[in-house]
Amino acid sequence: MPRLLVSVRDAEEALAAAGAGADFIDLKEPADGALGALAPERIAQIVSVLRVRHPGARISATVGDLPARQQPEILRRVERVASCGVDYVKVGLWPAPSAPAAVRALVDALAACPCSIVPVLVVDAGVDEALVEHALAHGCFPALMVDTAEKRRGSLLERLPLPVLAAFVEIVQARGAMAGLAGSLRADDAPALRALAPDFAGFRGAVTRGERTAVLDPRRVALLRRRLAAGTRAPLAAAA
Repeated sequence: MPRLLVSVRDAEEALAAAGAGADFIDLKEPADGALGALAPERIAQIVSVLRVRHPGARISATVGDLPARQQPEILRRVERVASCGVDYVKVGLWPAPSAPAAVRALVDALAACPCSIVPVLVVDAGVDEALVEHALAHGCFPALMVDTAEKRRGSLLERLPLPVLAAFVEIVQARGAMAGLAGSLRADDAPALRALAPDFAGFRGAVTRGERTAVLDPRRVALLRRRLAAGTRAPLAAAA
């Protein structure tokens, strides 16, 4: 089954998510955008608590919603977040039709960083297959993800064709990296996610008591984990 990534904003939510069965604990501030960043001090505090209470949890953290042209600031944030002891640093790759070279240059710079970085392609306008190939060619990223910026426009699985997402998962996994899907995913997306079979699927709004900025509900985390685990892998056509 796809492993469950849950985004949290503080230590209380992190412990609740891990206790309810989340495989990946993703540290972010949902009120500040798709990849809103927490302060490094808060990241370090959450990591220290999780390492004691849930030593097996994998922890990621974001660096914020920054365009590729701000590469120096992105790299500074990557270094600060990595120093907090997380397992993965997530960095958004935002579409830049007027300057695609800047996004590719950012990928090249991230590949040279000594920490484990997960590039996150923002795919509201579709998956940039050339950018996926460019990132995979480096052979150093442990995972690639896709996510959306406009959270109110529906689930990723409604906004992009399932064959496109299946192709993304297949090529990433074929090159030895983990493939992750996120973007306003819902509990009802579980059958399609099992069919797509990414290595992990990311959730926030589906596990809160309301909007994605509301308080996390561990009961919903546990229910979502059960739904992702239910049954066997369904045919992709049936999931559509």
